[in-house]
Amino acid sequence: MAILDPGVEAVLTERAAKAAARGEAAPRFAVADDAVARVRRHALRRLLVADVAGLALAAFLGPLVVSAISSNPQSAADRTGPMFLFDLAVVPVFVGVFAVYGLYRGITRRISLSVYSDLGRLVNALMASGFLAAIVGYLANRAFGVTSASVGKTVAMCLVAGVSVPLARSAALGLRGRVAMGKVPVIVVGTGKLAQTVASHLRAQPGVDFVGFVDDNPLGTSSVLGELDDLPDVCRRHRVARVVVCFSRTHPERTVEQLKGMAGTVGISIVPRYYELITSRSHVEDLSGLPMLDVPPASLSAGSRLVKRTFDLAVATLTLAVVSPFFLVVAVLIKATSRGPVFFRQVRTGRDERPFSMTKFRTMVVDAEARRHEIEHLNEVDGPLFKVTDDPRVTRVGRFLRRTSLDELPQLLNVWKGDMSIVGPRPFVVAEAAEIEGWARKRFEVRPGMTGLWQVSGRNELSHLELCRLDYLYVASWSFWWDAQIMWQTPATVFKGRGAS
Repeated sequence: MAILDPGVEAVLTERAAKAAARGEAAPRFAVADDAVARVRRHALRRLLVADVAGLALAAFLGPLVVSAISSNPQSAADRTGPMFLFDLAVVPVFVGVFAVYGLYRGITRRISLSVYSDLGRLVNALMASGFLAAIVGYLANRAFGVTSASVGKTVAMCLVAGVSVPLARSAALGLRGRVAMGKVPVIVVGTGKLAQTVASHLRAQPGVDFVGFVDDNPLGTSSVLGELDDLPDVCRRHRVARVVVCFSRTHPERTVEQLKGMAGTVGISIVPRYYELITSRSHVEDLSGLPMLDVPPASLSAGSRLVKRTFDLAVATLTLAVVSPFFLVVAVLIKATSRGPVFFRQVRTGRDERPFSMTKFRTMVVDAEARRHEIEHLNEVDGPLFKVTDDPRVTRVGRFLRRTSLDELPQLLNVWKGDMSIVGPRPFVVAEAAEIEGWARKRFEVRPGMTGLWQVSGRNELSHLELCRLDYLYVASWSFWWDAQIMWQTPATVFKGRGAS
């Protein structure tokens, strides 16, 4: 999808022609500049509208929460009067603090327009905004006798905004928002294995239009658009807004010199060398102007394990209480459409390589395991894994359950018993787990998960090596907020059915 409409492109072409008539060189990045500017304008406008809407909703609902707790009906009556207008008057204070915290600047410097990445700063910004709003309320009370903005109501507004603002941002940058902003054209420098992996991830991003590769010594790919010296012209011709730099056989000095001239005109993202060792817990240290990245230990502390297990128990218990009636509906459908039990149990390898019996809704015919040899030649994945997209052993109901991942809900019982976690590495069958060697065995230090990086990154589309790398990365980088982020991304992945079979 093009970033610029024909009218804008015509203006840029005319501008370049006039420059040529004067004997001046046409700006090499004019189109790319406008592409980046348009994305930034759309993203900024949508975020501002979303924040104002979310904060206005919080200003209305927050005091209602206080009135409900304090049983004061007068607070509810104030919501339609001048007091509500005063609460709205503090919204610009919140928006100003959001800008100071970089909540409008950083979103356009990332390839993925994910709201979750800003949640930490958003919470901090809400705390600072609430403090300033409380000061404004105190001064208004002293000067004008306005009593609406009490500390309790300000706190309640901030708590509601912690939910309403991220939801409003998600809606603004959702599918319709990305269509309105247009896809961001991206080029990859390099053509090696890493470049191919990065390209596949870019193609999976809904807001990205992967254009192709640039490399001096391409490694047999049909999407090469030119050499490194051609990069500025390629960016202009394809209206590229971002360049992702991977490894290539071009001398690093040449690459650096080329990128220095492009910095600020197109976005530049760099995949660092030894990226397999760098995790979210890595820190950048400045050594007299030389940036250095540390490699954190690839393990979970005792405290981290306690937090993770407590979270698993809470989520599994609450979810089981909510979805237990659904179990009965699925059981009836399975029994009514195929012969055999409702549940399918299979031995998998868990934490510390201990086997356990994993429970799922049965999605195949009752003799599926005995018939596996009939379709071994249809296996579509590498390594010890076995996956067939159109597996003839899958029932009609089972196909729906697999596509929506509803067949995995009984694994909540495994989570409750301690065999699995809500988020973790993919649970391998014993034979597949036995073939995992070396650094990839770090995955066995934690419980396997119902969802994980493997699911939100492509599920069955991933190679076995990439799957092992993601499992290692998860163990090495674990944090409670990363688990929450994976859970946040899982519903969208399941809804799109990416990588499901």
